[in-house]
Amino acid sequence: MTQTKRFIQGALLVSAITLSVTACGQKNQLVSGNAAQTSTAPISTSSVQSPAPTVAATPTPEPVLQKKIKAYYSDQDETKLVEKEVTISYKKDSDVYGAALNALKKSDDPKAIPLFDDLKFASSTFDKTKGELKVDLTFGPKTQLGAPGEEMFLNALKKTVFQFPEVKALYILKDGKQVDSLMGHLELPYPIKRPN
Repeated sequence: MTQTKRFIQGALLVSAITLSVTACGQKNQLVSGNAAQTSTAPISTSSVQSPAPTVAATPTPEPVLQKKIKAYYSDQDETKLVEKEVTISYKKDSDVYGAALNALKKSDDPKAIPLFDDLKFASSTFDKTKGELKVDLTFGPKTQLGAPGEEMFLNALKKTVFQFPEVKALYILKDGKQVDSLMGHLELPYPIKRPN
């Protein structure tokens, strides 16, 4: 009888533990007869998707073309032109003329003084079919030179653009207009033809 009693007690104990474990595992309950359920089951972090980090696309820089050209400056006494070889950089072939003209605005050599440092090249457009380069200049207050300075200025401009064999004629505008003289000393031909 004792063994049967122990067997029954053991079976009751196992049943009680099973019921207890089953009750603990079932956390979803119906609340007062309606279908609303509360869940206390832990949320798995593996099911929550965090957005993947985005990497900003860096624009590919346009290839830069380079060319060695001759640029022209004044000597320290403003009596003659100084020729320097410089390397210009530009993005496309049609930009080469503007890059060449802008090279006249600065010099690394203290003996080569820029004649164009206070001047803006507003535009430079080249007509391939006619071989004509049109350059529009905007003068700053320091760009006004005497007659010898104006002559050097024009010579530097002509030598710079006519080193490109495709340029047959140069049209110079001042603030978008055709003028008789750039600084009031020399007559400005319109256009300036390539020297033979």
